Amino acid sequence: MNTSATAAPRSGRSVTVSRDVVVTAREQVSERMLRLTLGGDDLAPAVHDSPGSWVKLFVPSTDGHGEHGRAYTVRGFNPIRDEIDVDVFLHGGGTMPRWAGACRIGDLARIGGPRPSGAPTRTATSLLLLGDETSLPAISAILEREHSARPIQAFIETGARGDRQELDVPAHTTLTWLHRSRADAPGSLLAAAASRTRFGPGTGVWFAAEAASAKQFRRTTREREVAGLHVQGYWRSGIGDYRE
Repeated sequence: MNTSATAAPRSGRSVTVSRDVVVTAREQVSERMLRLTLGGDDLAPAVHDSPGSWVKLFVPSTDGHGEHGRAYTVRGFNPIRDEIDVDVFLHGGGTMPRWAGACRIGDLARIGGPRPSGAPTRTATSLLLLGDETSLPAISAILEREHSARPIQAFIETGARGDRQELDVPAHTTLTWLHRSRADAPGSLLAAAASRTRFGPGTGVWFAAEAASAKQFRRTTREREVAGLHVQGYWRSGIGDYRE
């Protein structure tokens, strides 16, 4: 497979590496979450050492011209087989869910990266993780890489009970599932949970969900003194191909 590096990035970022990959396996993790295993040549440079890091996955555009790209958390890396795993949430619309749902073993794609996740700093004495069904890969990766004894509160909002997954969480983690009804705005249950939760200067706060809810959460939280704050909109209600 061909391998190439892009031009030098802005200061403070690692060089972005482009890799051709091929679909080597598919696994249905939950009702709407599909895990794709992608194989290539020398994929180690495309895997960042921070928990929940991500790559940009590029697939052919539906019109047959150019590529469509979306960011996805690296859920696993097998250096022996030179494969990475990415989880794709199969929501109702959008180029990537359609491609992922239809792709077959041997189909070609491309990845670019890596990029860090914005996971809470190691200096935080406690963690508060808030995310919806689309953030499950990142939250799972962060929890799996957490080896300290600091307390963690994780709230995960889903629109369907079939989106829940069995997570490997540290013993000092309190995990709460929130079920969003059709009457609830995306991310509203996360905001309500955060408002009821006590956290202070030593807490690292991480939030990823629908873009409008992320914007509102950032607005209401940025004045609070915390050890670290990362807020990301992963999708926007009503838009299939939302650009992060």
